[in-house]
Amino acid sequence: MKKLILISLLMFSFNGWAYEITEEVAVAKLHEFFYLLDVDRYERDTFSKVVTKDFQIFEDGLNLDRESFHDFVTEATGTIVETEWTLTDFKVTLNTDSSHISYYNYGLFKTDKNEVIKSFWMESVYMILEDGELRIKFLQSDLINREVK
Repeated sequence: MKKLILISLLMFSFNGWAYEITEEVAVAKLHEFFYLLDVDRYERDTFSKVVTKDFQIFEDGLNLDRESFHDFVTEATGTIVETEWTLTDFKVTLNTDSSHISYYNYGLFKTDKNEVIKSFWMESVYMILEDGELRIKFLQSDLINREVK
C-alpha cells in the first residue's frame, strides 16, 4: 500500500508540478513568441503552440483574437520582408501558474519597397499554464514612437 501511495504521489508531482515558472522560463517564452513571429519563419500552426486558445492582443489600435491576429500577420507578411525585435527592461511577476512581464520592444521592419520602419513600444504580456506549458494569453502593445525611412 505504501508503494502505491508513493507511486501516486510521484506521478502527481511529475504531472502536476513538473513545470516551474521562473523569470528565465517566462522571458524565454516571450522571446520564442517573437522568434516565431519573424517574417522568415511565421507559420500559423507552430505559432499557435505558444499562445492560448483564447489568446488576445491589443496591437496597433486593434483588439485581435488568435484567428484575427493570424490574418493581421499574414497580411503584413505580404509587404514586410524582414523583421527584428529587441526586447529590454523586463519587469517580471510570477505566480505558480502564471507570469506577467512588462518590457520595451524596439522593432525594425523592412518592406518590399525598401522602406525601413523603426518602432518603439511599451508592452505587457500575461502568460498562463495551458496543457502543461506556459503560453501567452494576452499582449498589450502601446506605440511610443515610429519612424519610416
